[in-house]
Amino acid sequence: MKRLFLALVLLAVAAVVIAEELAVGAKAPGFALTNAVDGKNVSFAPGDGKLSVVVFTCNQCPYAKAFEDRIVALGRDYAKRGVTFYAIDSNDDAAYSVESSAEMKSRAQAKNYPFPYLKDGDSRIARAYGARVTPHIFVVDGKGVIRYRGYVDDSAKPEERQHTGLHDALESLLGNKDVAVTATKAFGCTIKFKPAA
Repeated sequence: MKRLFLALVLLAVAAVVIAEELAVGAKAPGFALTNAVDGKNVSFAPGDGKLSVVVFTCNQCPYAKAFEDRIVALGRDYAKRGVTFYAIDSNDDAAYSVESSAEMKSRAQAKNYPFPYLKDGDSRIARAYGARVTPHIFVVDGKGVIRYRGYVDDSAKPEERQHTGLHDALESLLGNKDVAVTATKAFGCTIKFKPAA
């Protein structure tokens, strides 16, 4: 009985620590984080009039690596159309040294990221968005409203994908159309949250 009670308490605590995913239609949280590549502060102010993509990713996850080239290509292509991408690593670098700013810089340079790679050192921004896995995508319109959340594509293997969630959402929004599928189930490695202080 005591074990069951303890398990229920731990589940309740986990539910409080990890917030629900923000709903489509919710206002996106802003942030100011350090870009691991150049050490500069990068701010995102939702409602700035720009279509933006917030990507929760990391260095170690096989799923993040599998989608990385696609995210880089999308970031490069859509930047030409005025879309701003923000890649965020919220993993605890004290527990996982591969998630340190130095390792992030090395990875971003090796892969030639066309967007900032930001360190969410206390995992606060991941919690604010309710991000669960890497990669986890949130598309934010110019008014600061989340218009799509979920996966990049429905398969980590490009040759097996049937649905291109992120691409479809961006094409719809850039064409001033409603997004047909606004929410999909993001999949990947769980975010290794920094323990709450």
